[in-house]
Amino acid sequence: MRELDWDDLRFVLAVAREASLAGAARRLGVNESTVARRIAQAERRLGARLFERLRGNLQPTEGGAIVVAGAERIELEAQALERRVAGADQTVAGTVRVTSVPIVVNHVLLPALPALIEAHPQLHLELIAEPRDLSLTRREADLALRLARPTRETRAFARRVGRLDYAVYGLASRRPDTLPWITYEDSMSDLPQARWIADTASREAQALAQVRVSDAETLLQSVKAGLGRSLLPVAIGAQDPTLVRQDEGLIPVTRELWLMVHPELRKLARVGAVADWLTSAIAGMQDATPA
Repeated sequence: MRELDWDDLRFVLAVAREASLAGAARRLGVNESTVARRIAQAERRLGARLFERLRGNLQPTEGGAIVVAGAERIELEAQALERRVAGADQTVAGTVRVTSVPIVVNHVLLPALPALIEAHPQLHLELIAEPRDLSLTRREADLALRLARPTRETRAFARRVGRLDYAVYGLASRRPDTLPWITYEDSMSDLPQARWIADTASREAQALAQVRVSDAETLLQSVKAGLGRSLLPVAIGAQDPTLVRQDEGLIPVTRELWLMVHPELRKLARVGAVADWLTSAIAGMQDATPA
């Protein structure tokens, strides 16, 4: 077995995190053929296959998972060394990647962002609006704001920072009894909001709308388009003058908001500043939410 080129590990990590050659190429700023060549080179040097294709995605083999875990440790050690040398852990500067569901990114985080940018001109924020849970362990994000208590990624630090209360909203110009229920598509039927809508529609023999959606931002836009009524966060629905609450003060569903951060990054000044900002943004949202 030839000696491993440590630079190949960057390509192995990128493929593991993006689950595709094309995604890894975009992440690294190279072309797809370069990624394929470097992965093949690493496999030859290690004498083992590192990835296999499952359901259209590239997933690490058993041997590949061992290589990825080792590469992550090396990456963290290199970053820690760089921070110690450059003093980056004392400066609110550099890039921080934050992920949450689109409706929270668009309607809670973005309105609060100017204050953070003004306070820290050397800070760069990457906001990733993504319905699925990105992995902190695989460094797909540095911080995550989740709508439920985390059950995976036990290495990540997590704390409850607030909650989202939901209520029924529809267009102010339409009578509630003329609006069908808009809900989520089948793969998301376990969401508390989807279960409540299904139970309510069945109990009251009310129709479901002809459209189903995959995330709350699309749900909001569907309600605003007059396609029906649905459950929306009160903090968001109450701020839209085109919508009216239609449940007479009932809070049918509440979701907890949890902040997660990779344990190796918690002491970075830039990550701490963004975590504080996220906590403040959630507190501000709840202070502005009608009782």
